[in-house]
Amino acid sequence: MSQYARVLVNLRDDEHRGELLQKLRRLGEHASQVELFSCLYSAGLASSHLFDADGRQHAIQAVLRKAEKGLMSHVDKLQQRGLTAGADVYWDRDQAEGIVRKVLRYQPDLVLHAPEHHANPLQRLLSAPDWRLLRQCPAPLLLSKKPHWNDRPIIAAAIDPFHLDDEAAALDHRLLAHAAGLAQQLDGELHVLHVFQTLPHSAIFDEHLVLDYEALQQRVRAEHHTRIDELIAPYGLSVQDPCVHLLEGELHQLVPQWAQDNQIDVLAMGSQARGFLDRMLLGSSAERLLDKVGCDLLVLKPDSFHCPVTEF
Repeated sequence: MSQYARVLVNLRDDEHRGELLQKLRRLGEHASQVELFSCLYSAGLASSHLFDADGRQHAIQAVLRKAEKGLMSHVDKLQQRGLTAGADVYWDRDQAEGIVRKVLRYQPDLVLHAPEHHANPLQRLLSAPDWRLLRQCPAPLLLSKKPHWNDRPIIAAAIDPFHLDDEAAALDHRLLAHAAGLAQQLDGELHVLHVFQTLPHSAIFDEHLVLDYEALQQRVRAEHHTRIDELIAPYGLSVQDPCVHLLEGELHQLVPQWAQDNQIDVLAMGSQARGFLDRMLLGSSAERLLDKVGCDLLVLKPDSFHCPVTEF
């Protein structure tokens, strides 16, 4: 049985609709239920003085009916393929929260969403809807950035076994399981990525360690290789395999080019909760890569994640 039996697709009336439906068709071959969703809002209509309260509500309902009719045309095609499919529309000024509320109601195994490109870093501070959806969505979130997947998609899991708590370690296991399952579901290839940093020379204060700096670096590298080997062994992989990649440096600097060079289709990453200041200045690794990578991002939360949005 597919790990993504219930799929929620956020379909906006924009240029991403075709690519989302194409990916859904490939995922939907193994899904038992699909819901197409659209969260709508018009500030002009909501504040228009041309309508009284009843007239404004009538106009809003007309907009929702038109959007639902458009979604139903795609639902009919999905049903012809043997899928149980439905459509839903929602009026919400806060698009991110509107989507999350739908997730809480529908309880999907996967949410498919196409983010907008945010070239201005200030948008992170201003909590653009895509950033907030990434932080708030309790279900696995597939952010569609690549127009088309390869015929045999390459699915990579970004892991880091050097954690101080068991929760983060458990998230690594979930990332590998989701990436491996998705690769199998799409008849693709599983890759593993680990990015780490060795100790900078300036951080070594012991004069004996300074003299043996290269040997110390080799021990650090060996420890990373050992930890990764232990983590990926259940999947029949080792660090010697060409599909296992260990990179030295900053993740947000190395991964975009690495993903392009290796034609990665989907990169699975974890998103850990942070305080407000950390989130404002740095953000999670997934947030820092959102506008830099050209591949899709599959973002998972730890089991203890508490959704800040209520259902109603």
